[in-house]
Amino acid sequence: MIIIAITPASFFEAEAASITAILSQGKADIVHIRKPASSEEELERLLRAIPSDLLERVTLHDHFTLSERFSVGGLHTNSRNSTVPSGFKGRVSTSCHSIEEAAAKKRQHNYVFLSPVFDSISKKGYHATFTQEEILKAAKDGIIDKSTIALGGVTFENLPVVERLGFGGGAMSGEFWPDPAQIVTIAGSDSSAGAGIQADIKTAASLKGYAASVITSITAQNTTGVDSILPIPPEIVSAQIKSVLNDLDISAIKIGMVHNSGIVNAIVDTLAGYPLLPIVCDPVMISTSGSRLIEEDTAEIIKRRLFPISTLITPNLHEAEYLYGRSITDEEQIREAARTMGRLYGTSVLIKGGHLSDNENYDTLYILPKDTIVTFHGEKIASKNLHGTGCSLSSAIATNIAKGYSLEDAVRLSKEYITRSILRSAHWKLGKGSGPLSHF
Repeated sequence: MIIIAITPASFFEAEAASITAILSQGKADIVHIRKPASSEEELERLLRAIPSDLLERVTLHDHFTLSERFSVGGLHTNSRNSTVPSGFKGRVSTSCHSIEEAAAKKRQHNYVFLSPVFDSISKKGYHATFTQEEILKAAKDGIIDKSTIALGGVTFENLPVVERLGFGGGAMSGEFWPDPAQIVTIAGSDSSAGAGIQADIKTAASLKGYAASVITSITAQNTTGVDSILPIPPEIVSAQIKSVLNDLDISAIKIGMVHNSGIVNAIVDTLAGYPLLPIVCDPVMISTSGSRLIEEDTAEIIKRRLFPISTLITPNLHEAEYLYGRSITDEEQIREAARTMGRLYGTSVLIKGGHLSDNENYDTLYILPKDTIVTFHGEKIASKNLHGTGCSLSSAIATNIAKGYSLEDAVRLSKEYITRSILRSAHWKLGKGSGPLSHF
């Protein structure tokens, strides 16, 4: 069977590398490059980045004149591009939406797509046009054969059905370029957009993920501090979680500011009704300057109920000292604190030790399942724009976990991302206090 990969309509980062891998690793026989809104220059840049020896297995849906400069193996006619350049010697294909149309167009094309054969997996309400009995009859009549490619709802799982129905192959898009990793951030809203929900969404987007949001509180704040906080009623927090988890394919959860015990209980009780997902909890208890942010009873509920269901907690140094119950003044103590807290609360722990040294960061990760310690050393960056650093780090970790990285790799990649974000914004003058990061 021929397997054809169809690209997304828009360009994406490292697309040429993805196409190269798909073809060189034999995941697909042909890649159809379909970019209906592209310019010729954009498409040319993509083609130049694909190894020339693989271009014979590439089919263009747009800008057919590029076939004269690149040795692409195929052209796919459509309403935008209906005329193949004279002298083109490669494959010519087109799309059909009825069995009668396929019968007519097969004579002028090397192969035709027939769609939709199955209910679409990417377009809601886009259902199969044909019954399997109709397809089998068309195969018996010689209309559907090796030169007919099934399109619409085709997956690797149903390829055996495609072959049984008489098609020569299947064309797919979502199987090769899956949807972005989806997370949900459960946190407070920052009116200055440097921290909280706003920072989480920007972080996930910059890492090519998608973040849904559950707002636990509304804050009036800016770069100089927090002026006012309005907690969201626990039942509304619970309703937001249910709405998101009942619909989206969430792969990780980030939990940030939870202002009172009622909200903590609502989060834990609601999540208990869903399959266990990785949870990255940023315990927003004490600011980096040492100011207390939540009441004692809320902190106790967080320790007792929220930490044990978390995959990772990410306290700053002041929060780590509070949770550990003693001061932390050197690298050995930070490792012991991480190990003790992890075993006590039943979770992995990342202590952000940025205030331990004037020149170097000592971020320490205790991985509970392995009972191991990993220390991440890094040089401090001189910048006053650090608002939302903790929120952004924890949401980056959640996004990277959702993308399939191990905990250690997710932390390492997220720290590298935060370092780049701090460097990019070090010269910014946004606000009168501690300014935000450059997330993009």
